[in-house]
Amino acid sequence: MRLTAEGILRFVIPLVYGRRRLNFAVLFMLTLFLGWHAIHLQPDAGFEKQIPLDHPYMKVFKKYERAFGGANLISIALFRTDGPAPGAGSGTDLGGIYSADFLDKLRKLTDATFFLPGVDRAHVSSLFTPDLTYLEVVEGGIDLGRIIPANYQPTPAMIAQVKDHVGKAQGVIGRYVSLDQRGAMIVAALLERHPVTGAKLDYHRLADQLEDQLRRRLSSPTRYVYRLTRDRPPYRQGDVIWRGYTDYGWRLPFQRFEAEKKDADGRAIFVSGCELTVAAEPNPDYSPQLRVAIIGFAKVVGDVTDASLQVIGFFFVAMVAVVALLWLFCGSLRLSLLPLSAALTAVVWELGLLRLAGLGLDPFAILVPFLILSIGVSHGVQYINAWGMAVAEQGRDAYQASVDSFRRLFLPGTVAILTNVIGFATLMFIHIGIVREMALNAAMGMAAVIVTNKIMLPIALTWVRLGDAEKFARAQRRRLAVGDRLWSRVAGITRPRYALLTLTGAAVALAWAIHMYPQLIIGDAQAGVPELKPDSRYNRDARLIAREFDIGVDVLKVIAQTHAYGCLDGRAMQTIDRFVWHLQNTPGVRSVLSLPQLARQIRGLLYEGSPKWMVLPRNRPALAMLTGRVPSDSGLQNADCSAMPVLIFTADHRAATIAHLIAAVKRYNLENLKTGVNFALASGNVGVMAATNEEIRAREIVVIVWVHLTLLAFVWLSFRSWAAAVCIITPLVTTSLLTYGLMAWLGIGMKSATLPVAAFGVGIGVDDGIYLWGALTAALSAGADLREAFRLALRAAGKATTFTSLALIASVATWLFSGLQFQADMGLLLVFMFTANLLGAIFMMPALGWLCQLVGPLQARAGLLVK
Repeated sequence: MRLTAEGILRFVIPLVYGRRRLNFAVLFMLTLFLGWHAIHLQPDAGFEKQIPLDHPYMKVFKKYERAFGGANLISIALFRTDGPAPGAGSGTDLGGIYSADFLDKLRKLTDATFFLPGVDRAHVSSLFTPDLTYLEVVEGGIDLGRIIPANYQPTPAMIAQVKDHVGKAQGVIGRYVSLDQRGAMIVAALLERHPVTGAKLDYHRLADQLEDQLRRRLSSPTRYVYRLTRDRPPYRQGDVIWRGYTDYGWRLPFQRFEAEKKDADGRAIFVSGCELTVAAEPNPDYSPQLRVAIIGFAKVVGDVTDASLQVIGFFFVAMVAVVALLWLFCGSLRLSLLPLSAALTAVVWELGLLRLAGLGLDPFAILVPFLILSIGVSHGVQYINAWGMAVAEQGRDAYQASVDSFRRLFLPGTVAILTNVIGFATLMFIHIGIVREMALNAAMGMAAVIVTNKIMLPIALTWVRLGDAEKFARAQRRRLAVGDRLWSRVAGITRPRYALLTLTGAAVALAWAIHMYPQLIIGDAQAGVPELKPDSRYNRDARLIAREFDIGVDVLKVIAQTHAYGCLDGRAMQTIDRFVWHLQNTPGVRSVLSLPQLARQIRGLLYEGSPKWMVLPRNRPALAMLTGRVPSDSGLQNADCSAMPVLIFTADHRAATIAHLIAAVKRYNLENLKTGVNFALASGNVGVMAATNEEIRAREIVVIVWVHLTLLAFVWLSFRSWAAAVCIITPLVTTSLLTYGLMAWLGIGMKSATLPVAAFGVGIGVDDGIYLWGALTAALSAGADLREAFRLALRAAGKATTFTSLALIASVATWLFSGLQFQADMGLLLVFMFTANLLGAIFMMPALGWLCQLVGPLQARAGLLVK
């Protein structure tokens, strides 16, 4: 038997109100339980969460990750800012990097990098590691050796030898030594999980150590020594636990330090700052003439996490602003705190459920709790508004006013939230971990809103006791009188002239959005890291490295796949060499490095550098002699030489650059299918970006269509009216397209960080439409004409809708001042969407109602959830 709306309410109302004290107590205890888990929620950033692991590119990436290193790299560049130019000095300072002090600091930074948590020690490269070698023609053949010998001593002769080796090495200047030879690079690959314990890498801790153990090692004049205040085996009181270069000050008790020694079982020992004393001493490595630049995903996460602390500040600013506006709206401080408390409780539930699900809060998902707060306030204000009207106009007591509000708002509000949940769940179509995690996070938050706003808040309203009920009622009637004059004017939009004018304006805006949509960028629109401000230290470091090194900061690895020992096959090697030449002449490519290139250079050395001999031989013994001189750990071939990566260093990682380069690789591969070499895409950070961009491009339309189809289905099921579907969904579709047009106009790329904004913005917008249409159908059913019905609907729900939107706009506008570029972008987009949703609900919906009335009687087609 089909349930009716009245039947559902007859079942639910006794369930909620029958034992409301017991219900509230149980939910309050559950809130405490989830609050305890929320307090212990940890940040949970991850490199692999940012990439579509099911994408074909990423399957190639994972297949060869151990052989050639992953795309999750950190690069540390050390620059000299004083002293003579290379070759202009003498003694132990030949200028540039060739000085005893510079090489000493480079060695210490290399050692410190080697022991950082999460570093894959098999893939650490610098002038001091054995994988960087030089080639030299000597009597009897070719001499192959380390650029900096293992027995290096800072003597004039040894430093001169290092300078000579750097000049003879192939591919070192521009890659590991800056073009002006005043800087040197350390590159290390990171492991997402510990190879023994399986523990996930703590990116924030790693980022802190990158700053403390690398950058501040040279820039801080002071070193801090941390000693134990009590015995802790195998340490004794007074033993040194940690030496660092950061002054934590009042933050020391909240820090954790990993001791050098392990416990008896070989596990790491972590010591709280509360157990330590700190003493300052001069830093022997202080070198103001040297500068350290650090880039990599781990550093981005650290900077984003640090800047995310601003979000907490914005969160409290938003709460203060909302409380002030709620107080103005409700006329009672006690009432104003209720919807905010319910919304905060929903956030607590969301974070607690997140931890119970075994997840953490990713720094790139910081907008979700804020949006849950916003949606919770939105629904709470509707209840407070309805409760206040029942008290002021109908003279109800607190209990009966709460029941009346529940009867009117429970079904449309619950349907609106369920619609949000299903809409957010459509983000699961995007096969990227962080996007799916945001979808799950939002869905759990919305489920919490149902409990806190549809059960806990109505129960709490039954216990509200106003100090002066008559004064409150008079104030409410004054507000209603002011609102009535405004809503009478707005309802005039249902007149033909104003309706046509409104719909024409909306059509023009929609045409502009459709015109701009093809210009929407999928991926990054700028050269730097878009998550951070262009003038952030990270982006300044990235620009410095890109300027001083030939490799830049972006690399695409194309894996040349062939048969076993393909490096001894002349045809295969020549195919790869032609591919390299083709890419070197492709716009957007800075340089290319491959095994055939080194083989040609080695052959040229054997013949006194004659250009005519810098070609690849065709016979196997000659190729074996050349490729055998390339170290196996160079990253240019695997164990059996069946895979040889081609390293393509790009000018930037803009979406257009990546798309052009990927198309060039695919085109070349298609034209050379019969050569026995397959150029498989892709690895490197550019390969990861290419896969992410393609995944979003392929799924973005699907997500948006499914979001709106889901909304359409729920609206139809709620009201059984085509007019409801047209009037509620059309403004949302218009807002979505206008948001895309705005992104294209402002140059904001569609990425995993910005894609969820569209779904979340639409989810909030549908709430306004459902509440307004629910009030409209009640007025139409009572016999009012269209204009009067809209006036009554706006009177019942328009004030709360307008107030909520303005409060959300004011709150999200604080994001525009964030130190994170992606948060500022999301704030701008959400301000626009909230504004557009408000205008669509208040102005576009009445105009569409007039249009629907022309086609058929609106009164006959409007319905409730189930008739």
